[in-house]
Amino acid sequence: MNEIVTIAPWNPWPLAIPIVIAVAGIVVSSLGTRRRSKPIRELGSGVFLIAVVAFAAMFGVMPGSWDQGERAKALVAVGYVTPTFSAEQVVGPGEAAAVAFQAERDGERVRGVLRHQGGSEWQIAEIEADD
Repeated sequence: MNEIVTIAPWNPWPLAIPIVIAVAGIVVSSLGTRRRSKPIRELGSGVFLIAVVAFAAMFGVMPGSWDQGERAKALVAVGYVTPTFSAEQVVGPGEAAAVAFQAERDGERVRGVLRHQGGSEWQIAEIEADD
């Protein structure tokens, strides 16, 4: 099967939440400094640090989770069942990235790759088994 599917790219809008919390932490810390209140200043600093750690964790986990989920949806939409993916691989300099997958199609286990075609377009290419 050589089919082209559209996979929506990751939208980073959820990262706005820890950014807003970090700004709130800065404001609270600033108010604590102006009022010469050590507990308020430390509260603001703590909120800021927690928001920075949350931002880093979200940035590290969310794009991969989103991409894998969208790839799975695209494969299921064209008839594959229970797709699983390997790590993303770059084929060579200047060549499109490829992501290997395994899934079930028409009751048989198949292997293949998703090849990036540019933009949000990906080509599904099954790999023939050597029996």
